[in-house]
Amino acid sequence: MDYVDVDLDSITRRGTLRVLTDFNSVNYFVVKDIAVGYQYDLTAEYAKHLGLDVELIVSNDYEKNIELIASGKADIIATSLIADTINEHRISFTEPYGNSRIVLVQRINENGELIESGGLDHLAEDTVSVLANSFYQTAIEQINDTSSFDDILIDPIEFYDVEQLIQLVAESEIKYTFALENIARANKWYYSNIDVRTPVSPDYDLSWGVRPNAVNLKSDIDNWLSEFKETQRFKQIFRKYVIDPREHRSAVQKTSADTYCSDFEDIIKQYSEEGRFDWMLISAIVYQESHFNPDAKSWAGACGLMQLMPETAARFGVDDISHPEQNIQAGIRFLNWLDQRLVSYVPDSNERTKFALAAYNIGLGHVMDAMRLAEKQGLKPDVWQSNVEVALLMKANAQFYSDPVVKHGYCRGSETINYVRNVVERYANYKRELGR
Repeated sequence: MDYVDVDLDSITRRGTLRVLTDFNSVNYFVVKDIAVGYQYDLTAEYAKHLGLDVELIVSNDYEKNIELIASGKADIIATSLIADTINEHRISFTEPYGNSRIVLVQRINENGELIESGGLDHLAEDTVSVLANSFYQTAIEQINDTSSFDDILIDPIEFYDVEQLIQLVAESEIKYTFALENIARANKWYYSNIDVRTPVSPDYDLSWGVRPNAVNLKSDIDNWLSEFKETQRFKQIFRKYVIDPREHRSAVQKTSADTYCSDFEDIIKQYSEEGRFDWMLISAIVYQESHFNPDAKSWAGACGLMQLMPETAARFGVDDISHPEQNIQAGIRFLNWLDQRLVSYVPDSNERTKFALAAYNIGLGHVMDAMRLAEKQGLKPDVWQSNVEVALLMKANAQFYSDPVVKHGYCRGSETINYVRNVVERYANYKRELGR
């Protein structure tokens, strides 16, 4: 393979570091239009070390990533690369940034008991679905060569990613899959009916990849990672995306009127008058976001009663994000801003409320993606239920989040669908029981 002659000096003169990463619940994703992720944060720190801006390229296609690296259109593959399981000479592997092992993903029942027999020595009785042409296949071949039990039978699946296979396990479509433990644990926070405790491999080093001829870039990354891994900032990033549990307030919650709290009613009523949204709808949002706790803080950094991201709070004039009045005022203004952005696309005000709620939860970019995707799929782009919500679910599938009409990539739309349903139902109950 031919490689462009681009090393650290050329990258520095260019002024940008071109980073390839992949969409998943650990490495890179977007929350309320704010980019986050383990690899996103790590590469941002490395670019800061170089004094460069990051040019992020998102791709889950490994072969395409190799081509982009070789051509100089990217400088670093910042994904979970395992040198031990990849017979790969087309890239150079950097100093490891971490490690993980491969685990078995299987279902559990309501009592937390394994639905299938589960042990590795029983897997030969079934097949395990894994990504086709992935390092998982290579790793399992190595395990089969060294294990004392019968060979594990592999069913290679194309056109899916690891997280989709985990979802299929949770939905009883397949029995088993394999995943890196860090990705499996992140998905355990979404799917309570999966078990990820059974390791099937030793710990593997996780590295970035660079061009083989980018020797100075590799050397600089190696030296920087060796030092950065000892810092508090690295430990903070690691805990945020790999260790700490994530609360998902968009999951199914109570929607009854007894969830209401009157402590902030006067403030909510006051600022609700600035837009078209009923104060009881705002109250239903506040419960969904924080359970009326002004000190609530999410794993992603959203704060306060209406769970504002710091960037959003600053945009709408908040000096103290935890101050109840400022938080409510900015949250309502943000919701009204979203409503105004949507008015030309969704003229019906009742429908538009659902779109605004979805955008408040997951970000306007993802909602606009889903509207374009819905239209392309023959669905109604201005109707939420059974139309745009269906398209939003499609954005968890590489076939659809890679579509040219999709600008903001992967998202896990099921949470947002639950969010909208919860808030709308709670609002209806508030109006029936509390209307005055």
